[in-house]
Amino acid sequence: MKPLHLNLASRPYRDYRPVYITVVLMSLLAAFLMLNNVETYYRYTRDTQSTRAKIASIEAQTQQEKQRNESVQQRIKGLDLGRLDAQTKFVNAKLSERAFSWSALLDELESVLADDVRLVSVTPAFGKDGGNTGLSLEFLSKSPDGMVRTINRMHADPQFRNPFPSRQALVEDGTYSFSLSVEYVPPPAGNGVRLAEASR
Repeated sequence: MKPLHLNLASRPYRDYRPVYITVVLMSLLAAFLMLNNVETYYRYTRDTQSTRAKIASIEAQTQQEKQRNESVQQRIKGLDLGRLDAQTKFVNAKLSERAFSWSALLDELESVLADDVRLVSVTPAFGKDGGNTGLSLEFLSKSPDGMVRTINRMHADPQFRNPFPSRQALVEDGTYSFSLSVEYVPPPAGNGVRLAEASR
């Protein structure tokens, strides 16, 4: 005998559990995404406010620097640069004059003079920039070629540059008087006086 299967339901049975599970999962996913969006918005707002504050601080600093720069520019415009430059050159010349070593110069001149040439006078002209010194030199020589030999020896000495004759004359006692202008380069401080090895 076959068992009887009686269906007393008024409608066919349908299983909605997969649908409910799907709805729940979708709701959870939607809630997670909404919370993530809220957190992202909050983080964006916070970071934006921080960035705006930094930008405002940088702009304020930039404005202050501009104002300082304008103030400095106004001060520079108010300065008499020509007068300041002249004063600086004057001070440099005075410093060069005070630091000038006469003993070093005389030793250097002695090293380039021949036996029959004698130094009569030295007149320095200190540069305004505190650099090399121009010299006006007066000599007496027993021979007519004393000036040429002196110029040649100065050319061989690195402490003297561009020697140039300005006058030569025969004196009544038979000696020769001549004048030279030359640029003198002082020896470096601390190195002492260098004696030239020119032959006499």
